[in-house]
Amino acid sequence: MASKRKSLPRKAAGATATAQARVLDALHQVWLAGLGAASKAQRGAPQLFEELVSEGARVHTKTVGAANKAVRGMVGDVQSTVNARISEVRGKAADALDNLEKIFQTRVHRALTQLGVPSAEQLTTLSKRVDALNASIDKLTRARKSGASVVVRKALAPPPAP
Repeated sequence: MASKRKSLPRKAAGATATAQARVLDALHQVWLAGLGAASKAQRGAPQLFEELVSEGARVHTKTVGAANKAVRGMVGDVQSTVNARISEVRGKAADALDNLEKIFQTRVHRALTQLGVPSAEQLTTLSKRVDALNASIDKLTRARKSGASVVVRKALAPPPAP
């Protein structure tokens, strides 16, 4: 027959040890109650024993299902929290990289300016001016050639009759 277990010695170390002792004591009492019920059922009525076994299996299944559901819920909460943190960190990292890129571009521009290297805008303006000058030179060259051919023709032409 089951006898009540003497309680565990209480440690003066703190509340944690006391709480653990109470939990262990309660678990031990549940275990003893189960053993007592099984012993009575085997002695008294085999049918009662079978009913207790099936009831225990049903409670076990329900408990496992509830525990699994609770664990899945907690895992889902943790995953959503982690995903939110990851998104936040990615955003901060992207902002930091953008700021770093701007700082780098500013410093490179400043260094190139100090070295006297023209900017892209200055090169575009200069290129347009060179194109305009080339067009003017071509126009003058064509005008001189046509004017020079008139002079050459006049020089090569026979003198006019008196």
